Amino acid sequence: MICSKALLTFLLAGALFLPLAGHAQLVQPLPADPARAAGLAAQPKRAARTTALPLPFFDDFSTQAEGPPNLERWIAGGGVLINNRFALAPTSRGVASFDGLNSRGLPYGTFYSDTDTLTSQPIDLSGRSAADGVFLSFFYQVGNIFSQPSTASSSRPVFISVDFKDNNNRWQQIWMLRSQGKRTDFRQKLLAVDQARYLHGNFQFRFHTSGYQSTANGNDSWAVDYVKLDRNRSAADSSYRDITTSAPLKSLLKRFTAMPVWQYNAAPTPSAELNDQTATTINNLDLGPQPIPIDWRGTLQLLPTGPSAMFLVGNQAIGANARQLPLVGNVRLTPLPLTPEPKTIRHSLYLVRLAGVDPLTVANDTISRVTELKNFYAYDDGTPEGTIDFFPFVSGPPHFYAFRYDLNRPDQVRSLRIYPVLPDAAGRTITANVWDSQGTGNALRPADSPKATVSFTIPATLPAGQRFVEINFTTPVAVNGSFFVGYGRGPLGGQYAPMGLDLNNAPPENYFFANETGTWVPYSTDQFNAGKTPAGAIMMRAVMTNNTTTAAADPSVAAAFALYPNPSSGLVRVQGRYARATVFDALGRPVWQQPAAQLGQPELDLRPLAAGVYVVQLTLPTGLTVAKRLVLAR
Repeated sequence: MICSKALLTFLLAGALFLPLAGHAQLVQPLPADPARAAGLAAQPKRAARTTALPLPFFDDFSTQAEGPPNLERWIAGGGVLINNRFALAPTSRGVASFDGLNSRGLPYGTFYSDTDTLTSQPIDLSGRSAADGVFLSFFYQVGNIFSQPSTASSSRPVFISVDFKDNNNRWQQIWMLRSQGKRTDFRQKLLAVDQARYLHGNFQFRFHTSGYQSTANGNDSWAVDYVKLDRNRSAADSSYRDITTSAPLKSLLKRFTAMPVWQYNAAPTPSAELNDQTATTINNLDLGPQPIPIDWRGTLQLLPTGPSAMFLVGNQAIGANARQLPLVGNVRLTPLPLTPEPKTIRHSLYLVRLAGVDPLTVANDTISRVTELKNFYAYDDGTPEGTIDFFPFVSGPPHFYAFRYDLNRPDQVRSLRIYPVLPDAAGRTITANVWDSQGTGNALRPADSPKATVSFTIPATLPAGQRFVEINFTTPVAVNGSFFVGYGRGPLGGQYAPMGLDLNNAPPENYFFANETGTWVPYSTDQFNAGKTPAGAIMMRAVMTNNTTTAAADPSVAAAFALYPNPSSGLVRVQGRYARATVFDALGRPVWQQPAAQLGQPELDLRPLAAGVYVVQLTLPTGLTVAKRLVLAR
């Protein structure tokens, strides 16, 4: 798929996407986010509500995992994503994000028009009157972590609004804010529910946004947080006895977001790999005037059932209306056990509950993060907030991005794991590369030529639940000390191949490099867009082997394994016990990796692959491999 001339002209001319002089970086909002469909599919099904909700109505979006809104309080559908990734400095952990993508992460269209809605379940306001002081309050942000929305005009309806449903079942617009083209901090709005036509037994309210119906022309996004509807309030009721956690929690690890467990264990001082400044921020929503004393704790737990260990105990009197105060802990005070098995660790910061606090707000007192010590290095958290690519070029040398890794002992690179943003990246060819290092100290950079490279064409679709593709090198690549892993592309000819960009995590300084003119230079994504987009990490990971070799099983062992039917239309049964499966095409290129949730299952779903001849490599629990020829016929 080749970008249209109009789209390419827009990319070259649009002010939002202009790179710095001499650079070829193209950072954009997510054009699609199909991973959202998994959250939608996992949402518990519930019968239609038969009774209206009582007052108070409250949701600060802290009680649920990322995904669609909670159906106990909100009507299904509407395209809103509950998350703690896309807002800047939210009021409390978790917000409702409104953007140009629907519930399945796909654009609504290609026009300026309606986008997302967030509609409450029916709420019983029968018997209420204006004297009861019923008010709806909420915090909102114009824009998101990526950028501000476009400016509203007569031909571009870019706004957020609030509607009330009256006693004739009709929606009435109560408030609207048109975009001025500037990102804002979170601001609070209070709206009176005092007209008789709204004080009925099935009252509803909804947030509604309008803007460009995809992210191709920017990112017309908004966020809503801390929604409260209750009686005995006034227009001045904007203070809450609540201190909340806010910003995403920093990584458990100092340099990485994930690393191989054996590399952690091999460090001269393993605890030095842990973060001495893991942090979130806290907000005091009480306008005071007196400060509020608060205690906090930090805990670390090996999942699934390990005991919790304390790494932080502290307290402070938090000033009235104080916002985004850092809460920092030193995880090195609780070192991990140096055992060889892979580990999944959850670390948490939580506030000790205040006296007199509203019990509905307790969930926002705690913030957690999960880290893996398995077989790969990462600088990202697995979720993209934007995309990155090389700015379109039609001639010249290939362009490359590379991450630096520092080993604690010699190892081997098995593969590059990378996050293509589909469908835009489908069919594009990239090269995965490993480089030794050259130079010393702050001048350390990748060697001029890679020591290993492999070409890979990004598939049109990925199996359900799989977000990364894994590009295996022909043989594991031996590395020592500092080395680099990344990807490259040749002249693009207008072809856009976006990769996921995590804007909540970034590599250390001088650990991300670009080569666009034949020379390596240190790079950072916050060089783009005048620093309005924060520094981020390309979602590419180095998968290591721990110097273990993959050997073929003995023919007598391999004979016990079979694939059937063969030829197959795509659903393939595996005879024999195995650990994971990889499919290679006729040129030896990996074209399918078994999703983590399906490892070792007796059936492979290869229907996304085209008809042809393939080799299915089965890795056994012993580490040995069995290769079987498979014909896919359509």
